[in-house]
This record gives sequence, structure tokens and C-alpha cells, in this order.
Amino acid sequence: MRVLVTGGSGLIGMALRPMLAARGHAVTACDATDFGRGDEELLIVPLSDAAALDVIVRERSIEAIIHCGAISGPMLAKDQPLTIVDTNIGATARLLDIARRQNLSRFVFCSSIGVYGSVGEGLIGEATPLAPTSVYGASKVAAEALVRAFVAEYGLSATSLRPSRVYGPYRRANCFIRDMVRDAKADRTTVIPCDPEFLFHYVYVDDVAGALVAALEAERLPHLAYNVDAGTPMTMPEIATIARSALPGARIELKPGSDEVADVQAGFDISRVAADLGWRPRFGLAAGIRAYAANMPDPARLGA
Repeated sequence: MRVLVTGGSGLIGMALRPMLAARGHAVTACDATDFGRGDEELLIVPLSDAAALDVIVRERSIEAIIHCGAISGPMLAKDQPLTIVDTNIGATARLLDIARRQNLSRFVFCSSIGVYGSVGEGLIGEATPLAPTSVYGASKVAAEALVRAFVAEYGLSATSLRPSRVYGPYRRANCFIRDMVRDAKADRTTVIPCDPEFLFHYVYVDDVAGALVAALEAERLPHLAYNVDAGTPMTMPEIATIARSALPGARIELKPGSDEVADVQAGFDISRVAADLGWRPRFGLAAGIRAYAANMPDPARLGA
């Protein structure tokens, strides 16, 4: 299949592109920047340029879009809410309209568990009410609503995936696991402010990319939303213990504090994505951290 990947130089896009190619798909990737990597296979096109995106889809005979391009977390652009709205909602609308007009066979949207907000106790399923606590989360709710509407009104074959906290080699935004890996490699101590009872939900980037591929290749999409998570909530003391065993020489110090994203989410039900798309996480935290450390690019290629 000829697939357009937006956000092609981002954390998920960088894992997704080779995975799609290895499965025989013809991949076109675009992003607003390649972060100075000299990525010759990446098209530098901002998501605001609807005309350029339309030309790419037509001239390359694109058959499907996997939309990963976004302001990628609630900790980013916090003082620029309108930028978040235009990027995460406006761009999704533009791409959906291109998919509608060009009669594409599939549209897969990369959403977030941020759509749920602070749920508290209990397992979170896709039917859990959406109550975001950030403009970022609200932008993902709105984008998902657009996906749902294009399916209902125009018959587009589309779905939204809701990954938890994604970590992996091209992570640029704040991430405690990234800090642990970098600091271990540099023989530094990682200091993490945390509430020792707060639960984190991490998923390795290759697992997220695998879920996106599964949604792309599925014969049919029975549901409009799927949780994507490793399935094991952990406190930061538990994460630190695993990281110390997975990273030779890791020194991790925990001190009192709180996370930037303080939504209380006890756990996620991932049975729907397993039943419908045949997807299950392959990486436990220890394996994910080891894979991260083995594949972390040098800082110049990371663009950080």
C-alpha cells in the first residue's frame, strides 16, 4: 500500500517508517523539519500547507494516511494554546478532507490517553467518558470527533489509536526514561521528582508503531478508538528498579515531587485492540529500556 506518514521525523514516525517499508508498503513521510538530520527521504511540508499535502497525495497516488504529526504532548507549547488547536485539530481536519476527496482506503489517527483526563480508580476502556485536563488532551478529543464524523458522514475507513506515554530512541520531549538512558550512558545520576504512589503508563515506540500498522492493514475496523498500552502500570520506584537492572551503571535518585502530567489513571483495558486488530505489546519495560539504550542515536542525529 502507498502510505503517507505525517510527523515522519518524530518519535513514532521514525519507528513507523522502516516498519512499514519492511512489510512491503511504499512510504512517503513528511514533517515540518528533519531536526537537521539530513533525512533525504523526508518531505519538508508543514501540516498547515493543505495545498502541498494535497499535491503529495495526488502525485504519489497515496492510498492511506497514518497521521502522527502533532504537538505531541501536554507539556509542549503550554503557553500557546491556539498553536495546539491549529496543529492538532486544524491539520487533522485538512488531512481528513484530503482523504475524503481522494477516496483513500484508510486513515489512522494517532491520538493519546490524554483524552481521558484524570479518571481515578478503575480500569479505563474506550467507552470511559472523555474529560481532558489540558488543551492538548482537548485537541485530541476534537480530532477524534472529526475522525468519527468523517466515518459517519462520508464513509471514510478510519480509526483513532490512544497510546499511553511513548518512549524510545527519538524521544525529544521530556521523558524520565529518556533521562535514565542518557544519564546512564554519560555516567550521570538521574534525579527524578515524584510521588512514589503515582502510576505511570509507558509503552515502547515499536509497540505503538506495530499497533498503527495493524490498524492500517486490518481488513475492517470494528471500532473507532483503541487503547494502546503495555498493560502494566508502575510507580516510579518500580520503574527505577527495573531501569537499574536494565541499564549498566544507572544511578537513579528519587526525591519528593509531582509529575508534569498529573492525571490519575489506574490502568488501561487493551482487550479491544487485541480482539479486533490482533495487537499485543511485545516489549516489557526492561526489554524496552534495553532496546532504547541500544538504538539511541547520537545527539546530532536526534536533533536535540
